[in-house]
This record gives sequence, C-alpha cells and structure tokens, in this order.
Amino acid sequence: MLTRLTQDHYPLLRPLFASLRYNFVVDSVIDGNTPAWVYADDASRPTAALIWDIQDAMLVAGDAGNQGFNQALVGALDTEVLPDARRRGIPYLSLHYPDNDWDNVIETTLLKGRGAEQAIRRYYQWGQLKVDWRHSVPAGYAMRRLTPELLADTSFENMDQVVGWVDSFWRSHAAFAETGFGFCAVRGQTVASWCLTVFASGRDFELGLATLPEHRNQGLATLTAAASVEHCLSLGATPHWHCWEDNTPSQQVAAKVGFERSVQYTVYRFPVTL
Repeated sequence: MLTRLTQDHYPLLRPLFASLRYNFVVDSVIDGNTPAWVYADDASRPTAALIWDIQDAMLVAGDAGNQGFNQALVGALDTEVLPDARRRGIPYLSLHYPDNDWDNVIETTLLKGRGAEQAIRRYYQWGQLKVDWRHSVPAGYAMRRLTPELLADTSFENMDQVVGWVDSFWRSHAAFAETGFGFCAVRGQTVASWCLTVFASGRDFELGLATLPEHRNQGLATLTAAASVEHCLSLGATPHWHCWEDNTPSQQVAAKVGFERSVQYTVYRFPVTL
C-alpha cells in the first residue's frame, strides 16, 4: 500500500495536489527542479501521496480515508524520513494538507505522539515593485548576482552558507544556474544578505531570504529581495513569497518590496528529535 515513486511517475500527482499547488514546492518537485522523496499508494494510479522536499516541508493529499496508505506512511516516517532528517540536522518538519478531511488522520495516525502543533503560514501574491534598490544600497555594501563563479568563490568567509541553500533546494548548481536565480549583498568578503529561488515551475518562482544577524536593520533584506524580484520580472515571470505567521520581519520585507494579498493557511509542525 506504499511505494516510493520515481521521477517519471511524479506528473500523475498533479490532480491529487491541485488544491496545494499554491505551494510551489509541489510543481517544483513534479517538474524535477527540487529533489524530493515521494510516496504513494500506487505508482501508476495514485489515490493518496506524500511529497517531502528532503528539507522541512512535507505535503500530503488524496484520499484521507485510505487506511492502508496512512499506516504504511507512519512506518516510512519512522524508518526512513525522520532518521534521514535527524542525520542532516533538520530540527522541525511541517506537514501541509489540503482540507479538513486530513485533520483527524494527522492527529490520530500520521503524527500521533510526535508533539505536532498547528501553525499558520502566509502566502503572498505579487503586486507591484516598490523599491529602487540600485539607489539604496548602504555605503560599504555591493549587490551581486549569485553566479556559478560567485558561488565557487571561497574567498568569501561564509559563502558556504549560501551554497548550502542552493544544495538544499536544487538538484545541482548547474540546475540552479539554468533555471533559478538569486542576489546577495556583500561587504568585503562577507555575504551579508541573500535572496534566491527556492522553488520554480514554469514562469513562477518562490523566493527565500536570509540576512546575517550582525548586518540586519539596514534594509539589506528588502534590497536583496527587490533585486531578485526585479530580475524575476525581467524574465516575464511571477515571484511568490511564503513565510510563517510569526515571522514579522519576513512579512515586512514582503510588503515593502511589493507583495500583497496574503492568504493564511494552517500546517502541522513537529520536532524531528522527539
């Protein structure tokens, strides 16, 4: 009642995950841009499935009443998913689901005894670019595009952090260079802030952002995000933004750059080490 799918079967999952496709991880995985583990009850005719981006996001969809799949998935979480997440130091996982039919299954079966709690996330749609980043970069900083050459430049003391992001969300650096994009604000040999494509499908790109604590409160996050958004728009594509409900800085950056019409959705979040 449970099988690990190969890439050639992924397109069969689009109908199952139709209501969750505002999470671009779904199509990014199906399109082959994002590495993932994908489980389903049947490889050729799936009626229930789970996608894990092998980072912190899992998404389940299909027939919530498929008890055979649900019980088998519990076993896969115990013996495959959680041990791998622990090995790589992932502290929490979040489980996204399409409707209330899954609530009882998640609480009584899939995540029973795992310390799961409901948490709220926000999905922002694109509005209009509000930031002219070129005339706002603080003195001493420079904005750089994340090219393969820059990612390979070991003279930057913390480039490994940025490379870690690329390695986490993309199958290879070549795939990121071909399909994704990103920008970073640098000061000397330090990457102070970076924003890059974390999920991509067609002409839709979800962005992720980070800024070193010692370089915050200077507007760098907003400027770096604006540079990435501007580049996205220059491709004739649409940028997207997701964040946690309690991540006020991320919400502020999204609003400043030009994202709007946020929609709240609920996920289950649970510790990997419990």
